[in-house]
Amino acid sequence: MAQGKEFPSKTFLHTPLFRDDGTTEQYTVKQQIERSYARATLVARAYKFSLNDILQMSDKLWDLHADPIVSMDGAATTMLSIHYNLVIGMIGPLLPARPDLVPLIQRLLDFEIIGQCMLTEVEHGLDSRQIETTATLLPDGSLDLNTPHPGAAKYMPSVTTISGMPTIGLVFSRLIVNGKFYGIRPVMVSLTDGRGMCKGVSSRMVPPRSGAKPLDHSITTFDHVRLPPGSVIGSLEQSTDIRGDFLKSIWRISTGGLALSITTIPFLRVGVYVAGKYSLRRMVTGAEKGSKMPILRFRTQQLPILHGLAQIHVLQAFSEVVIPRFRDTSVNMFVRHGISTIFKATAHQHCQSTLFVLAERCGAQGLFGYNQIVRGQADMRGACIAEGDILTISIRLISELLQGKYSLPEAKYPSCRLHKHEQGLWMEMKSRYSRLSGAHRSDEFNNAILPLCRPLVEFIGHRMAYEAAVELGVDPALVQLYEAGVIKLDSGWYVENGLMSRSEQYDLESAAANKVLPNLERFLDHLGVAEYATSPLLSEKSWDEFVTGLPHFVGNSEPLVELWGASGVSKFISTKL
Repeated sequence: MAQGKEFPSKTFLHTPLFRDDGTTEQYTVKQQIERSYARATLVARAYKFSLNDILQMSDKLWDLHADPIVSMDGAATTMLSIHYNLVIGMIGPLLPARPDLVPLIQRLLDFEIIGQCMLTEVEHGLDSRQIETTATLLPDGSLDLNTPHPGAAKYMPSVTTISGMPTIGLVFSRLIVNGKFYGIRPVMVSLTDGRGMCKGVSSRMVPPRSGAKPLDHSITTFDHVRLPPGSVIGSLEQSTDIRGDFLKSIWRISTGGLALSITTIPFLRVGVYVAGKYSLRRMVTGAEKGSKMPILRFRTQQLPILHGLAQIHVLQAFSEVVIPRFRDTSVNMFVRHGISTIFKATAHQHCQSTLFVLAERCGAQGLFGYNQIVRGQADMRGACIAEGDILTISIRLISELLQGKYSLPEAKYPSCRLHKHEQGLWMEMKSRYSRLSGAHRSDEFNNAILPLCRPLVEFIGHRMAYEAAVELGVDPALVQLYEAGVIKLDSGWYVENGLMSRSEQYDLESAAANKVLPNLERFLDHLGVAEYATSPLLSEKSWDEFVTGLPHFVGNSEPLVELWGASGVSKFISTKL
């Protein structure tokens, strides 16, 4: 987020719907879900997306995911990203040939109807090409949508009436024509009318995800639901390349994966801001009798906050370089998907590890959702899996690169330490691969290659992020600190290969931290999230107001002194004698 950038949702911050003093944690699950839907509606209508914004992936679409307001409600962010990136992104291209869809598209753009993308099934998570939901073409051109058994139920998408809004779904199904499998296609299905479930559609709401903002995630089945002609997204012809056609049908998922990964930046901004401000005001006993000092004086408190600052600035630069590359349709689709995978793996690695440590550095206060840090981490855990589990897409990327199906852009600074590290890992990976006698599905590949795929993707991402930060002129001290932080993630490799001793690595980190530390408060204030940080940890005033608003239990009963008072002791002695 550029310094001073104004987002259209900022006008909502001081409304009752977005005011959050921590007590909303005690709302019922249904109340919290209703609140998230109401927030999503306001944000969606503030952005006023056009179809061109979605199809051309305009700056406005990326701004939605960079908006710090996403850190206030991960549930609202999830539904908005799915709605715009996936549902409208998949239906929208049909419009030139399907003018009958104009009213639907407009109501989706206005967020009057909610869209859900339904790919994953209970028994088919990562192996989504094996889904079993069927859409059978009938003689009159209509379709019969059916869930053949409970294991083929669609898992996760929100399919209840809690929102009070009509909901449609893009249900990925096996297209059956004259008894033959024609490939996998998404089909448009009306799920709810806002008041009740549509005929043949059944859902069971699963319990909330631990720690995250609750959403009405569901297990959904279809009992021979009749769909009108024109419900299929894509061709009714039999696929000649089932895998290729399937990947093309879900290409928009890589857009969603990149967009959702950009939300790690506002979540990190808020987490670092809260932990930094709390560490400045939280006092402990100083060296001199009766003196007090902030816990930020301790190096162990400083480093997670300083590294978080460096990651924010570097990831921001990385996103500004990646988005234009990703939007460039002249670039091979698989290369674009690879870039999305690398950004996702890198951003989530930093976000998860940093928010975890920041919460830990807040002590007991770090355990509760009201601090905004641990809740942010839980919300982002869902994003790690959404639009492609990071481990799975990393394995696919490295496997395809090893097989020479395509290649990634060349490094810009081949002499930098992070590139040397990346190249060293590639040499190791290719050496292992060359010794394999089996194919990429063999046990050998499984044992020797798969465990190295995600770390390699992350380290490629570190190098690319570093390059972007240098290219865009990020403060050199922050870039140096970022470099020191990622070097420590594979410290042994640098020692083994004679690039840096452990002592030199610590010295690099310490020198960079010392350059950033004097400007810490300025860096915190320039994160631009003060108005989005609602944590009561930020000041004595906000803490006092938070405590005052908590459920209050006042004593008026007689104490149970007979259990330990004089009479109790006498009774105990008499029983023993």
